[in-house]
Amino acid sequence: MRFLFLLFMLFVSANADVYTQRLYETILGSIFKERPIFVFATGDAKATLQRSKIFSIVADCQESDVAILGDDFSLEQKCKNVPIFATTNRSYMYIADAFGAFYWNKGRPQIHFRKRGLKMFHLSLPHDLQRFIDAE
Repeated sequence: MRFLFLLFMLFVSANADVYTQRLYETILGSIFKERPIFVFATGDAKATLQRSKIFSIVADCQESDVAILGDDFSLEQKCKNVPIFATTNRSYMYIADAFGAFYWNKGRPQIHFRKRGLKMFHLSLPHDLQRFIDAE
């Protein structure tokens, strides 16, 4: 019985990573048109995006089109001139210049965008993502 439970959890975990990767591809792929999209990423996002065909992971934030940051707030100042996309609610709230966020809350995907951040970096959302812009 334990074996089946572990097998089930492994399957769910693997599919969650694929689902997360596809969401990143859909969201960021619709905002950044040139391919590949050069990404500076930290934490789980880095591992998830490495398997994608549209992202190229870079080691320096200043060489990227977008920075995807979690709760490593020490990188916020280093990435100040690059659009920041948060991977947790905490980082989205803390990093005032983050233009958007994608994270999981109670098993549900949460997508948010800030008008101010989008405007600051001259980013435009496709029509189907505009409903995720937060009221300010």
